Amino acid sequence: MTAFYLKLLITPLLMLSISLAARRWGTHLAGLLSGLPVTSALVMLFLSLEQGPEFASQAVPGALAGVAAIQATYLFYFITTRRLPILAGCVTALAFYLAMAFCMNLAGSLVVSIAVTFCLVVGIIRVTANGGGSTPAGYVALPRWVIPMRMLSATLLLLLITASAEWLGPVASGFLAPIPVIAWPLAVFAHVQGGRYELAAIVRGNGIGAVGVIGFYLAVDRLVLPWGIYSAVAIGVLLAVVITAWLARVVNRRAKGIAK
Repeated sequence: MTAFYLKLLITPLLMLSISLAARRWGTHLAGLLSGLPVTSALVMLFLSLEQGPEFASQAVPGALAGVAAIQATYLFYFITTRRLPILAGCVTALAFYLAMAFCMNLAGSLVVSIAVTFCLVVGIIRVTANGGGSTPAGYVALPRWVIPMRMLSATLLLLLITASAEWLGPVASGFLAPIPVIAWPLAVFAHVQGGRYELAAIVRGNGIGAVGVIGFYLAVDRLVLPWGIYSAVAIGVLLAVVITAWLARVVNRRAKGIAK
């Protein structure tokens, strides 16, 4: 029962913090923050507490396959919405995600998932350079209901995954862990309100954050059994933050160098 109340408390507070940071410091930082393993860390933490650390370790391959599928979907959405309207882009991106998820699960390999994700991140960084060729548009403030909606959806997803973990098994539970509960609505709303320039910032930041997410899951995989879930998640999140900050700095420096 204590774990249930923690889910109800921690998850919406984290979503609220990221959403407010996005409102205060802009979509590029929002993309980076939404790319960090926020929901993923909570899912892995509660999976371990409720199903055991071995279950969490077995969920890592599925989680890394999910990261690859999600990044592929972001890239697909960004490219296809050059011609498609936003609603059609969302529908086709969902279909593409399901197909990509099936393929990545079929591969069932940590190495393949990581390699595919790295290739996709490189592709995302390239196609979103300089706003993906778009210019900034006037940005409209988010409706008041958007942030509560994100908080509610994140909490419901966490409750759903952890409650059905025993039935789903570690692979399916892991695959659901990195679903971008905050990042996907953030990307779509940014696209609707700020155009492709703002969408590029979200997708780019989330792609950079995906490299840190890989570090998070690898840390959990290696440390959860010998060190316990609390240490594994703490070290994994710290590693994800360090990797994301470093890569963001490298990419930004390179972008400025090319611009000059």
